[in-house]
Amino acid sequence: MDWKRIPKTYDYFLALAVIALGVFGVVMIYASANADFVPALPRIVRDFGGLWRPQRLYVITGAILMIAVSIVDYRYIMRFYLYIYGAMILLLIVALAFFNPEVGTARSVWVPVPFLGVLSMQPSEFSKIFMMIFLAKFLALNKERFNKVLWLGLVLVLIAVPVGLVVLQPSLSASLVVLCIALVILFAAGLYWRTMLIGAAVLTPVVVMVVLDLHRTTPIFVTRFLQDFQWRRIDTFLRPEYATVDELRQTTESLYAIGTGGLTGRGFLQNPYVTLGHNDFIFSVTASQFGFVGAAVLLGVVGFVIARCVLIAIKSADAEGRLFAAGVAGMILFETFFHVGVATDILPNTGMPFPFLSSGGSMVWVHMIAIGIVLNIGLPRKPRSIFDDGADAEDFS
Repeated sequence: MDWKRIPKTYDYFLALAVIALGVFGVVMIYASANADFVPALPRIVRDFGGLWRPQRLYVITGAILMIAVSIVDYRYIMRFYLYIYGAMILLLIVALAFFNPEVGTARSVWVPVPFLGVLSMQPSEFSKIFMMIFLAKFLALNKERFNKVLWLGLVLVLIAVPVGLVVLQPSLSASLVVLCIALVILFAAGLYWRTMLIGAAVLTPVVVMVVLDLHRTTPIFVTRFLQDFQWRRIDTFLRPEYATVDELRQTTESLYAIGTGGLTGRGFLQNPYVTLGHNDFIFSVTASQFGFVGAAVLLGVVGFVIARCVLIAIKSADAEGRLFAAGVAGMILFETFFHVGVATDILPNTGMPFPFLSSGGSMVWVHMIAIGIVLNIGLPRKPRSIFDDGADAEDFS
């Protein structure tokens, strides 16, 4: 890297935007449990207000990690892509074998961090950044042949294994994000259009069959691949007239909170209580307090972060940097779309956190580390010698 030019070329706006989102998330987590009728809530619910304190620590440490990673050459990190993939598979297997939650719950697996017993990590979240690092480097090294049938088949298997392990956590939302990241990186790597058309032609009958099965009173196939709680969420979305009050509670509270926010919002701490407003419905809490204007500003800042990632991907000096930055942009876009879609009842409840805002240390760390790598990708670099190992035309900037 060209260290002399770093202070002048560092993307301060991207870093500040991400930190601002994290800080705003702490405020919204505090507000989610300090609604206008919180005293009437059970103590166990009121205690969620304490989540803003550890979240504050997660954001501070996440920002430190982001800045630290941003000055480490990402190409050095990419060298360990095979070890990173192996660690991801091992971690997911260990999580399933020793830390699997009770069957029939929506709780994802958490694994204690060695020597730091008070802290734990969520393997399904870390699989997102592990997948980006692995695929970015693997496809960059095999960019001339991954479109061949056998190589493409190998790539799909390497993607399917971690996605399947995340599904078994059970964490359907995280598995969808990992799959989305993989598809975005494949597209950015230059997947042939004819391959995409063939894939679409093959998947169309499957999608049609799944849609028809979902609309059956008693599905034949879908329920075989979903946990009971996952199917209940989808069934509640498709047939709300048959759902119980408890099953509709989260969606009803979310829509009421957003609707009462109006144009400029009800005001800080004036939001009605929303179940899991600190995590799965933090967008609803924001829209309730700051209205359409506040929600639009929030989405605008997220859009700015995505746009900066895309711009850095376009300007990247090499393929692996371009693919990683594209994967980060795809991850944030997909997560934001699904979170807002669930909050506004246009998608079934998947338990998707809002990037940088929702409660959770693993989510904050993963996203900020990912942005740190993107910041490093955007830094200027000195031209590499043609005598350096692995140097090619794409290594010059």
